[in-house]
Amino acid sequence: MGTFRQKSQGFTLVELLVVIAIIGILIGMLLPAVQQVREAARRTQCLNNVRQLGLALHNYESANMAFPPSRSAPDGVTIPASVGAGKTAFQSWTTLILPNIEQNSLASLFDYKKIWFDNTTSPNTNLAVVLTQVDLFQCPSSPTKTRVDPLHVRGAAAGDYGSLNEVKEKVYTIVLGVPYPGVQAASGLLAKFEKNPIGYCIDGTSNTIFTAESAGRPEVHTARGRMTASMFALYDDDKVILSGGQYVPVDGTGWADPDCGFSVNGASNDGLKKHGPKMINAINVSEPFSFHAGGASFGMADGSVHYIVDTIDTRSFVELTTREGGEVNSYRF
Repeated sequence: MGTFRQKSQGFTLVELLVVIAIIGILIGMLLPAVQQVREAARRTQCLNNVRQLGLALHNYESANMAFPPSRSAPDGVTIPASVGAGKTAFQSWTTLILPNIEQNSLASLFDYKKIWFDNTTSPNTNLAVVLTQVDLFQCPSSPTKTRVDPLHVRGAAAGDYGSLNEVKEKVYTIVLGVPYPGVQAASGLLAKFEKNPIGYCIDGTSNTIFTAESAGRPEVHTARGRMTASMFALYDDDKVILSGGQYVPVDGTGWADPDCGFSVNGASNDGLKKHGPKMINAINVSEPFSFHAGGASFGMADGSVHYIVDTIDTRSFVELTTREGGEVNSYRF
């Protein structure tokens, strides 16, 4: 009898190439989905950070019968004229709430009778505290995890969240084309240099923002991307300077910096012109900004958090920022 030879079951070259091509297509389809899932997780973590800060502010309010000022002088201390950039020698609300965010060890080292970056008290100094990276103050979507102030208070650990202190006059007169309603009506809930009882929020706590995301500093980012020399040439504000070959904020970067909060000016759609209609994601210096797609994270005075889209109109954002503007809020989350 003749022998029977079984046909080989191996792949031909053409079949192998087809399989490789299919695998490549599947990977190409899968990677964007994985990235989207990761970003969704980071956005959720960012919202949770804002929620924790809001809860801490409410715990502070319960103990002190008022929300903290966004900026205040050290207890019983007159800011000396010799202090460089003296406007930032004040305290920030962020150091006042350290005990309320489970940072008791940092709070115990911080001397509230000294300026926030004091380096004269041995062995513990305020400077040592503010050089410490605190995860709660950092958005996980920011491009770089460990960021520090390279200019203002060098080495101060970066923060991505601040208070909305007020709406500036020219937002009303130039952008909205209406009369300025006055300081009180334009103030945010965490106003500067005063205790802020919850009763000040006559617009309603669910209608008033008191914390906002402004991520990525000290690198300056705009709606057009990271700031370049050609973009800086078109920039018409005084909040950014070139230092050491890098464009950095004038107001500082640190989570403990009193300038971590900001007053709303609005910007052009590309972020390079001051007093424009874009309220979110125009520029990350003195304006709300995130690296999430299409919006940013905000904390409301009632303790809730919302992801507000960056297409929100100027009037609605102003209504949400002020604590006693007397507006009927037209924005729906």
